[in-house]
This record gives sequence, structure tokens and C-alpha cells, in this order.
Amino acid sequence: MSQSGEIKRIFLESSRSEIQEWHKGEFLCREGNRIGGLYFITEGKFRVFRTMNNGREKLYRIYSPGAVIGDLEVFLGSDSASCSVQCAEKARTLVLPIADIQLKRDQYRDLIFALGQGLARKVHENSISEAINTSYPLEVRLAHYYLLLQDPALMAQNLGQLSEWMGCSYRHLTRNLASLEKKGAIQKRKNREGYAAADRVLLGKIAGPMLPEEGNRLIESGGE
Repeated sequence: MSQSGEIKRIFLESSRSEIQEWHKGEFLCREGNRIGGLYFITEGKFRVFRTMNNGREKLYRIYSPGAVIGDLEVFLGSDSASCSVQCAEKARTLVLPIADIQLKRDQYRDLIFALGQGLARKVHENSISEAINTSYPLEVRLAHYYLLLQDPALMAQNLGQLSEWMGCSYRHLTRNLASLEKKGAIQKRKNREGYAAADRVLLGKIAGPMLPEEGNRLIESGGE
């Protein structure tokens, strides 16, 4: 059984587990506020981000079914959320009270071990992602972004937010978007700010240097 499958089994077998449903735009938790639960995603997707000191948002991951939210807080012995988590499309989660897991560690020994394995994987992948994001030109990273994210619900809501996610100025972003549009790789969306993929083969060629390293690390799942 996979790590994600083991975690799901423990959730389903626990009498303390509950099902919760989420709607697009709803916050599962906000950075610095109480989270209270350990969540296992069974349907839908969530954006995970932090607000930096300069007010910009830093997108970390998009969590999909099989991913866990609240694992870091379990090990920190805290119920204060380390990141903000927002529903990107209608979703459903299983949830266990964090306090239960922290107080009954013997009872949840298998769960804690599986969570520890998952956190180790996240730390490893985050370190790789950070190195990649500082190593490639913006045009390459944008091509990778439009190649990977096709669902408008998961994409930046506007170019201002996209510039924050990419860690660049608005002017630098628009110059690179114009370059990709001129090459025919992307096109402007109708009746919506922003762009969409126009030529996925061309996007793949431009994003090529990132693909063997990065894969789908922006999308976090438990690998069910």
C-alpha cells in the first residue's frame, strides 16, 4: 500500500474522522490562525501560499487528492497554520483533530510515521524547486507554468498575482509574456485578464530545460 493509501486507511478507520466539503474561494486555514485539524484531500484542489513581509504572495503548491494538510503543525505541536490554504475548486476532505493526534501518539503511531515520510519528501522537493526557480530565466518558468496549469481555477487570478508567484516585477513579467505571445506559445484569454496556452508543443520546447528536473512538483498529491 502506498504512503497516501496508508494515511487514508487510518483516517477511514478512525471514529474521530469527519468528512468536510469546501467551495471554491473558501479558506481551509489562514496563515497564523488556528487550523485545528489534519486534512486528507479526497476530491478537488487547494492553493497553498504564504504572504511575505512585503505583502506579496508566495505560491508553494497546489494540493490535489491524496495530499495532506496540517502535517507540519502536528510535528510542531501547534495549531497555528504555517501557510494559507484556499480551495481552488469544489473539494472534499477527511479531517482528524490535531489535538487528538498530539495527545494520543501511541494510538496514531502508524499515522505519525507516514506523515514523517511525507514531510521528508516535501522538504526534499521544496529544496529542489527553490533551486530550479532561481536557476532558469523567467520565460522558461512561464512556459513551464502555462504548460503545467491548464485549469483557470488553479491559475493566478491576474497578472499582478502571477508576478508575485514568479518573484518578478510586473514590467518584467509583461515583457516576457509579450515575447511568448509573439512566438505563438500563449494567447490572451477572452473576457478574462491573463493568458492561456496556445501551442503546447512550443511551450514544451521552451520549458524543456525544467521538465526533467521539475516534473509536476507544483502539483502536490499523495501518489495514490
